[in-house]
Amino acid sequence: DIDHFKLVNDTYGHAVGDVVISSVAMLLRQSLRQSDIIGRYGGEEFVAVLPECDAGYAHLLMEGIRRRFASLHFSHEGKDFGCTLSVGLACSAAYPDSDGAALLVAADEALYVAKRGGRNQVREASPS
Repeated sequence: DIDHFKLVNDTYGHAVGDVVISSVAMLLRQSLRQSDIIGRYGGEEFVAVLPECDAGYAHLLMEGIRRRFASLHFSHEGKDFGCTLSVGLACSAAYPDSDGAALLVAADEALYVAKRGGRNQVREASPS
């Protein structure tokens, strides 16, 4: 999820927002394996399915993407700005009896933990 994305659209316009979204998509495409599946999931959210991937690798991968995105600089009409990402992860090994929909719910809950925790971070879901 792109942090405070509505503010980007409201301040710089939807065309600039599209550039920001495209930048996330590009980082994901460059960072993920060919066997991984990525897609846009709503306005400023993306989902990635990483088959045969353990939680540690997924966390390192997403942390790297988060850091690279935070280092990007965008500009519009002479105003420079940056953006950050909040990421929620759910690993199927931690939820062995869950289907994809349940994993998505768990990842979404972890995303909101990241947002409530200050944003710009990666959080992993843990079964309760």
